[in-house]
Amino acid sequence: MTRGRGHGRVDTSPETLRRMSGAELEALYEDLHRRVFAFYKGIDDLPESRREAAQAAARRRAEPLIEQARAVHGERVRRLRLRARAWWIATVAVAVAGSAGIAWLALR
Repeated sequence: MTRGRGHGRVDTSPETLRRMSGAELEALYEDLHRRVFAFYKGIDDLPESRREAAQAAARRRAEPLIEQARAVHGERVRRLRLRARAWWIATVAVAVAGSAGIAWLALR
């Protein structure tokens, strides 16, 4: 992962994100989130005549980070879906085994 703590572009290629641990992925997502919101900090304190231009500038600066955060979020969702699928399979297996056990007991 190419990451200059708080600065620069982060490697958010699918391969790199898949190699990251869950904790690293969450930390990266949190860092990107913090950095995006930092661009907007203080805009509400500006005179109204300068707010629109400041928001547009913040949006331009934040866009690359938002793109990266979307990629990181996509990997988070992929992992959660895999985990949900595994739990669903386990639940079905337990339900089938339990039903078979109850049927066997009932027919004895």
